[in-house]
Amino acid sequence: MSTTTATSRSAVIFSWIVALFACAGVMLLLWLIPPPEKGIIQLPDKNRQPYRNIERKDKRELSQKARELQSQRPLPPEYAHQLVKQSEVLVRRNLRDRLKKFQEMSEKMRQQKGMLLNQVEKRELPPSAPEDANNTSLARNIPRAGNPPLGPDPSVADLYDMLSQYETEIQKNHLAVSAAKRALAKGLSFPEVYNSLRLGMSRMPSFEELIRNQTDGAEWERSPGSNASSGLVINNTADLSNYRGLLGQASRQAGLADARLESLFGGHRRGGGTPPPGAGSGGGSGSGSGFGSFGANAPGSGNNPISYYQGARIDKEMVKAQALPGRRFSKDAERKGWLYVNTWYMIGPWDNYGRDDFAVVHPPELSVDFDAVYTDGMVGTGVVETDSHPISVHGEEVALDGRLRWKFMQSASMHNTVPVTTDDGTYYAYTELYFDEAAEMLVAIGTDDAGRLWINGKDVWQDTGTSWYNIDEHITPFQFQQGWNTVLVRLENSGGGATGFSFMICPKEAVGSEMVDE
Repeated sequence: MSTTTATSRSAVIFSWIVALFACAGVMLLLWLIPPPEKGIIQLPDKNRQPYRNIERKDKRELSQKARELQSQRPLPPEYAHQLVKQSEVLVRRNLRDRLKKFQEMSEKMRQQKGMLLNQVEKRELPPSAPEDANNTSLARNIPRAGNPPLGPDPSVADLYDMLSQYETEIQKNHLAVSAAKRALAKGLSFPEVYNSLRLGMSRMPSFEELIRNQTDGAEWERSPGSNASSGLVINNTADLSNYRGLLGQASRQAGLADARLESLFGGHRRGGGTPPPGAGSGGGSGSGSGFGSFGANAPGSGNNPISYYQGARIDKEMVKAQALPGRRFSKDAERKGWLYVNTWYMIGPWDNYGRDDFAVVHPPELSVDFDAVYTDGMVGTGVVETDSHPISVHGEEVALDGRLRWKFMQSASMHNTVPVTTDDGTYYAYTELYFDEAAEMLVAIGTDDAGRLWINGKDVWQDTGTSWYNIDEHITPFQFQQGWNTVLVRLENSGGGATGFSFMICPKEAVGSEMVDE
């Protein structure tokens, strides 16, 4: 009994000691807590940004500064010289081709003018007509373009300025042609009609104007020793990016001039295909090329006539169920059916001004540069699509500031959509396919709306006009080379819905001969 009592007394003493230590700890904790200012406890501010958001903002600012520093990175003179030369290769080729075409159009317009002016000069006049009613001297004395002629190695600026000369001459001669036709048809005095007509305002801006547009009016350093056009100095990567933008402007202005001059000759599109049942009828017959030609009351007539598909067909449901994605191909592979490409680098939109004739050339057609930043894109609003549905557009509306970069895109299906959907926009998609050995494959391309396809730089197919999306809009054989093969797709959206495309290939022997568009 005495043992139990002693044990209980020890336990009580130990408990009191523990309690005293606990109380001392609490008192110390309360003493260490700072008192609230003026008796008010500060609660967390809901409007205060969390530290992680501040960190993200700091990282974005640092990233922006890093990009600015990168853009000002100096380029060694020899390296800059080489990059300028590489950047101009395709632009020079494009402008030379345009110049040859302009020279042919100029000669054709001169001949037409000469024939009509001869008729004016030989016509009989009534006694009441002015004495100079048949005087065509002003129209005869329109200066010819091409003086002085270009040297053996003209610069981009020289080629561009010569194109501008030919555009002006062709427009002036067309004015004389119009005056002669009107004077002959209505028996009017040629000088009076000719002097009453005025040239249109749409003409190529000067190369100096393009430079000012590219720099927003800022001065660009120049040097006689520079190999860039107009002696523009390329000191750093920002200068190089601006110069590439300038080259793109020159190509696009030449393309617009080409389209304007074509319209003076009454150019027209080739006939489209047979419309699907219940869709009305269209003029002309087609071979699957997709060029539309319809009357004023036909569906979709106007700036973008509907282009109906006619050509080889495939079993769409079967292909959709069995086709697999792929970018590397081997003849030894067990898979022999259709393969679709769903990984692309894409860029856009550029404004196509409601046109679908591919006259306006954009930088990706000249060179594919994934590091480039273009500032001449569309400005306005667009929709970032959240899926690849070929008809519906789903996504958040975003603002477009005109800055364009390449973006990697991977679709969950064979239909590929663009980064931002907007009306009257031009887009490009680029990818590379690898073949372990050369092989002939069938290529099936489908676009909504107009589209154009290059493989290894070869212009394989183009389709103008508003069209419905079909995976077999065009099927054609193509000989792929061993190793990497480049694929570039141009896509035009006329508006009113989604835009996109599909690109598939299949061994030629795996399908019937009726699958080939000749």
